[in-house]
Amino acid sequence: LENAAARWPDRIAFADEKSTLTFSALHDAARRFGSTVAVCTQPRQPVAVVMNDRSVTCVAALLGVLYAGCPYAPLDAAMPPERLQIILDQLQPAAILCDESTHAAVGRVNAACPVLLCEEAAKARVDEECLASIRAQDSVWDILSILYTSGSTGVPKGVAQSQYSYITYTEATVEKYSFTQETVFGNQSPFFYANSIIDIYPPLMLGATVYILPARCLSFPKMLVEQLRERHITELTMTPSSYIKTAQAGVLKAGCLPELEYIILSGEAAHWQTLQCWMQAAPNAGVWNFYGSTEVFSVAVWRINRDFTDGEVIPVGVPFAQVEVLIVDEDGHPLPRGERGEMLISNPWLCSGYYRDVKRTWSAFVIDPLDRGYHTRYYRTGDIGCISADGALTVLGRKDSQIKRAG
Repeated sequence: LENAAARWPDRIAFADEKSTLTFSALHDAARRFGSTVAVCTQPRQPVAVVMNDRSVTCVAALLGVLYAGCPYAPLDAAMPPERLQIILDQLQPAAILCDESTHAAVGRVNAACPVLLCEEAAKARVDEECLASIRAQDSVWDILSILYTSGSTGVPKGVAQSQYSYITYTEATVEKYSFTQETVFGNQSPFFYANSIIDIYPPLMLGATVYILPARCLSFPKMLVEQLRERHITELTMTPSSYIKTAQAGVLKAGCLPELEYIILSGEAAHWQTLQCWMQAAPNAGVWNFYGSTEVFSVAVWRINRDFTDGEVIPVGVPFAQVEVLIVDEDGHPLPRGERGEMLISNPWLCSGYYRDVKRTWSAFVIDPLDRGYHTRYYRTGDIGCISADGALTVLGRKDSQIKRAG
């Protein structure tokens, strides 16, 4: 952010329906938020960010929490109060950042910490001395974010990712996709969902522009297509369910999205008939299918380069060079290529564990599962997959009874 603000101060960083922030304005806003948060927190204490909509203000708030030396935990204000309470009790945040639209939702739970309004924080004075003092204590091993997910249990767990995870993942992602400063990112994923990371950190690294698409675009596919055209979006990351919904609405006309260059899918099995509709609408786009999770971010990604039949499982490609995938049987023994088994994942951006949840951390993460005598940590995904002779990974379903329906 600081590099981008220094080199391209007047370039648009993030824009939504109502507001636009240049890199210099985003830098200033983030430091104002950071100065406000720092008054009532200590470095490395988590801060919950509870906001209704994805917005440029929300981005500034998240980055502001980092300036205060704290990890942020973006939470969905629309979740039932009982579930929000469970998360807050587990997280024990030092502060909660909300806006006027979500203040009532925060008021319905027992928040045993200061509640800060974004509207007031945005007007705060930048405390340069305080921020510099916090910055001097920073470490790349500090936790940057805590993203809550339920997995197959339904019980919330906070996935803690370090600054180092974000740095290495961002660098690998930019290299893999060949994103540039001219890439125009269209953000559709909520900020409490891991898919949104690709719309925040690679653009900050590159000095690229992000347009935050209105949430109602998914309910009105015609609006989504119009927004992609009007904003000249070149990159779009969504779940296959979201791509399917738009394709089924009949709004994708041949050649209607000539500027779209990246169609990126993650989170579910890709659907070939849907991809054909999108490829016809965006003839200049590459379709990228990737596999990952909140715990491991992205594991493997593949630019689809051949046709498939309906119902055929589409691979997710060769894993990143920095990633190791072990395929093991029910007894934990490694399986040869071509055989299916549970996937165990190790990579530089593997999460640090589940925040304040030792039991589930130790059950999901294992050190040296093959007893090779050295310290490499793996995540037990619970997903079944196999690796082909040429090294391509295909995801085949779940080990447990978890079902994902319509996203």
